[in-house]
Amino acid sequence: MDAFASPSIRGESPGYRWTRIAETVVVTLGLGLSLFSVLSRTDPRLDASWQAMLIHAHAQGLQFGRDVIFTWGPWGFLCSLTHLGRTAAVPILVWQVAGQLLIAFALVTLTRELVPWRRIAFVAALLAFHWLFQDTVYFVLTALVAISGLMKPGARIARLLAWTLLLGFLAQIKFTYFVITSAAVLAAIACWSGRGSWRLCWVIAAGYTAAVLAAWVAAGQHLDNFYPYIRRSLDISSGYAEAMGFDESWRLFIWGAGLALVCLLFVWRAWRTVPDRPFALGAAGYLAFSFFVMWKESFIRADIVPLGGHVFGLFTYVLILGPALPGLLYAGRRWHWFDLSFVLCLVAVASFDPDYYRMGPRVAWQLVHGQAEALKALPELPGEWQRSFEEASADASLPGIKAAVGRGTVDVYNYSIAIALLNGLRLSSRPIFQSYSAYTPSLEGWNLRYYQSDRAPDFLLWRDENVDGRYPGQDDAMLVAALPGHYEAMFEEGGYWLFRKLTPVSALPPERRLVLSRTVRLAEEIELAPRGETAIWLQADPVPNNLGRLRGMLYKPALINIATTDEQGSERVWRLVPRVARFGFILVPTLADGSELALLMKGEARSRVKSFHFEAPGGQDEFWSHVDVSVFQMPGLPLRPRAAQAKRTE
Repeated sequence: MDAFASPSIRGESPGYRWTRIAETVVVTLGLGLSLFSVLSRTDPRLDASWQAMLIHAHAQGLQFGRDVIFTWGPWGFLCSLTHLGRTAAVPILVWQVAGQLLIAFALVTLTRELVPWRRIAFVAALLAFHWLFQDTVYFVLTALVAISGLMKPGARIARLLAWTLLLGFLAQIKFTYFVITSAAVLAAIACWSGRGSWRLCWVIAAGYTAAVLAAWVAAGQHLDNFYPYIRRSLDISSGYAEAMGFDESWRLFIWGAGLALVCLLFVWRAWRTVPDRPFALGAAGYLAFSFFVMWKESFIRADIVPLGGHVFGLFTYVLILGPALPGLLYAGRRWHWFDLSFVLCLVAVASFDPDYYRMGPRVAWQLVHGQAEALKALPELPGEWQRSFEEASADASLPGIKAAVGRGTVDVYNYSIAIALLNGLRLSSRPIFQSYSAYTPSLEGWNLRYYQSDRAPDFLLWRDENVDGRYPGQDDAMLVAALPGHYEAMFEEGGYWLFRKLTPVSALPPERRLVLSRTVRLAEEIELAPRGETAIWLQADPVPNNLGRLRGMLYKPALINIATTDEQGSERVWRLVPRVARFGFILVPTLADGSELALLMKGEARSRVKSFHFEAPGGQDEFWSHVDVSVFQMPGLPLRPRAAQAKRTE
């Protein structure tokens, strides 16, 4: 027998079938164990907070697209890496055990026709690398379903429907998964239409649509909220690159760009050379789209942490999928030049994260070992999680705030929303529940309108938080400007300021009077009038040049900062979010912490910006043309002159 030949031409011994069954069982169990996650206890940090909020949203029946506007969908809580005690513990554990076994079985089934060495390389890469980036497994699974499941010649209707059912459920976990599963279905429809099988096109389209809507309803969502969810998710996606972009090193960019070019060449060659032309069109089209989405997801937010980070997305996707793709597209072929992409990714990882080869195998083993131990005590896990949650609640306790809030409702600014859940407060959060994600005017508007409605919280917790060194007033800029006069400061505890609602937030926008409007180049200083007696609102529209637009389309937008100088001569550089800046935010006072907001609500300011200019970090000046600037006074937000403040202090 030829170990490199496809199963269809390999001679089978009497025991071969049982050997394959045993292999399927063993590999499925091994992969399922590897995919299982041991959940950690909740804390108020950024990632733990949004994961806890997803669990809370499911438990409370909140509606996505209206009550909750976020990048994850109604089933996203199943993928949380933190728990919320007994809350939703049963469905999470069912997904972590039965769901991961189902995913493992699907991965094994979809690659069973590969030659042994490709199957071994696929499984080994999956075990070794999938945990470096959470989305990798779902991208790999969707690609295999598209190519090996939905486009396979002679596929039975029942099997096609089963795969659309799986894709429909995955689509409701995260909006990104909705995008790639929809693309997989469209590619399969293009493939079958090219073969002239319109019946199967309708079967795939109808099956996927029904599965998506059924998963939506099963998550407790109303059908009339589905369109708002899609629309708001597109809004979040459209502003993500400008708001969350994070630069990588040149070495990492070169590795990533090189790998992207290799993937592009492979897709082009597959489109040109795969004999089954409809299959070539569908498979190449989907792979091109999925590689591009993963490239953008990995290199827009190009962070890297020890043994993890967004940049691992593209590398792990190719590492795991690379051994399988040539075998699926070129059946019976022993080797293909794209097999070298596996080696390319291994070398790239060694270059930008050499610690992986020193620590990765041990971490992978510890994860599997810990997951196996957790499974032994599966029935006791909900109780263990509850005890852990109670310990976390004790560590994060804010007794003064709890006493003051009582049975009132509360929201949390900026992103540590888990602090309310840990303290047992009645959470009434704005739709974009972490303010750093309200990075377009329409998203800001949803949060503002929430505070203008009768659902506005009785209290607001404010913590000094921002991401990527942003200028503080940008997060939920419209809401922040509307709070003075309607909420009052009470006290600070444990780093959280408590504000109490006095009156409903007005539906009328704060008054603004234009005092300056001009176009400036980068590094051109803008002086503000001295001793201003009102808050200052800044609108800044950074305009990229043609090269900057091209960069934004193929890669990510260039970064831009605002550099400020205050009255004491202190200079600071802050990240500017272009979509927020175009509509505007409070420039004076700085609002760097809750105490400054408390002062603003009393008509005072601790420090004032005297001048500012714009600059591009890392030599990115060549991507910007100019900045259109408008400065406004805000008569409704008076600030006492410094002399009056000093006299009062004396």
